[in-house]
Amino acid sequence: MATTKQVDSVQVAEDTAAREATETSWWRHIVGYVWDSVEGEPENRRYVQKLDRFLFPTICLGYFIKYLDQTNYSNAFVSGMQQDLQLYGNERNWLNTWFSLGIIIGTVPAQMFQLSWARPSYFIPACEVAWSALVMGMAGAKNIETMYVLRFFIGLLEACAFPGYIALLGGWYGPKELTKRVAILLEVESIASMFSGYLQAGLYSSMNGRHGIAGWRWLFIMDGVISIPIAIWGVFGIPDLPHTTKAFYWTEEEKRYGVERIERLGRREPVRLSWNVIRKVYGSWKIWAFVVPYVMIAQCHTATGYFNLYLSKAGYSVVQTNVLPTAGNALAIVVTIVWGILADRFGHRFWLINGLMALMMLSNILLTVWNLPKSALLFAFYLSYAGSAGTPVLIAWGNDLNAADPNLRQLLVATSNIISYAFVLWMPLALFPTYDAPRYKYGYQILILFGGLAIISTSVMAYMYTREA
Repeated sequence: MATTKQVDSVQVAEDTAAREATETSWWRHIVGYVWDSVEGEPENRRYVQKLDRFLFPTICLGYFIKYLDQTNYSNAFVSGMQQDLQLYGNERNWLNTWFSLGIIIGTVPAQMFQLSWARPSYFIPACEVAWSALVMGMAGAKNIETMYVLRFFIGLLEACAFPGYIALLGGWYGPKELTKRVAILLEVESIASMFSGYLQAGLYSSMNGRHGIAGWRWLFIMDGVISIPIAIWGVFGIPDLPHTTKAFYWTEEEKRYGVERIERLGRREPVRLSWNVIRKVYGSWKIWAFVVPYVMIAQCHTATGYFNLYLSKAGYSVVQTNVLPTAGNALAIVVTIVWGILADRFGHRFWLINGLMALMMLSNILLTVWNLPKSALLFAFYLSYAGSAGTPVLIAWGNDLNAADPNLRQLLVATSNIISYAFVLWMPLALFPTYDAPRYKYGYQILILFGGLAIISTSVMAYMYTREA
């Protein structure tokens, strides 16, 4: 019976989107291939456009500071931090490990807290302010042990962010709207990485030694200065969920329409999480059928994290080492947004994901061979950036398949995130030790395996849902 309701919910969502698509002029229909809020029924257009003016940019800005504050240590490391703190062992990877441990410990409690007691509009911005302050504290660290402690607590506080942002988007946007917006959200990672690279290059050139502070320490200070105002805006910009919103920009009529709209699209109001609900979610095959491909897709393109080490060891300057990876970030932005548009407009998520995974396997095969012209290695590293396009397609797919179960949807990405970060605890240390950079004995070979497992597990997930329907 639950399965029938679930299939009916998805069908209603698709029928609604199809009906709205017919109520549009020819030019809106053409532009709608790229962006959906220009076509369909006028009231729905206005509503989605308001979401795009307030909710979506607020979440994108929040994710920007989350990723900026998560990855800035990588730019700092190749810009003087390694020499100043005498980090010639595996300390770079341990910084990532301690952060990941904080994420793992904090993710599920953070989601439970948001579903049971705290409004996301208060809880997430409070965490953003707190972790931004700790990031600024990294500028004053005198030893690596202090860095480890700060990174752990930054991870603990950031644990609420990504699953919380995805739950908010999934709670407001419909099945023909969600993928491209998740794609854009995830490509904020690339924008943040590009920004961090340019910022560190600029600070190294203009601020290194200013007031007795090294250029890499200025990076942490500036990141905090950027992050805190964005966090404060989140209190006003995050509208919670349609059934609970108190956002200043919604009229009472729009609030009623929002509830009707999201229920028409198959989304139900979340209920308070209890241990019985949690046992039911984790006892179901559905969450694990999603988690496995999520983790494999997320891990198979992680060669991007070692590109700047390759550039540094290959003799590129500090500025080049920070700037050249931004071309890969730009490629990731383009591919991910295109994949999101294609998925929302035409479907075919299975083929979009698995075609990309085949390219990731090619990238990692080239990096495994290694003894290739420099141009071939650069091609392989840049190609690996495109792998980020698979995750938003899978997330939106999982939201659609489980539209009628709000608690399962809330925990899909949170659980997947935990296990993905669990891989981060051991993978860099075991497979990508810093002292072996830039060529690793087993790292890229294991990433080939992950690409293959991503294809297999995505196929299994599609088969199980098809069989159930």
